[in-house]
Amino acid sequence: MSSIIVVEDEQTILMLMTDILEMKGHEVRAFGEADSAWNHIQMHGFNADLLITDLKMPGKIDGVELVNRLHQVLPEIPILVVSGYHVAADTCMHDDHVHFLRKPFSLDQLNAICDTLTHH
Repeated sequence: MSSIIVVEDEQTILMLMTDILEMKGHEVRAFGEADSAWNHIQMHGFNADLLITDLKMPGKIDGVELVNRLHQVLPEIPILVVSGYHVAADTCMHDDHVHFLRKPFSLDQLNAICDTLTHH
């Protein structure tokens, strides 16, 4: 079973993604903003197979900063950026380990890319 950290500030989308991924057999840790996700990673290490994050979020850091910080310490971890702001995604898409899923997306698209990135 793979483990996924999901960071999304829109509560409805966060709950939906969490439910869908858990139904597919993934263990999910959900966070409503990048700050709490980064605090978790600093305290516990990155104990997951995949990070899924939105880009534009309230708080001290946004999804772009979260991606950059994680890749500074763990450059091999696959990251899925899920956002409607495709221009902003270009700032963190300079890497083979960062993938992009544009909102709105289908649940089939989410499942397919998560299966690929977690080698599930």
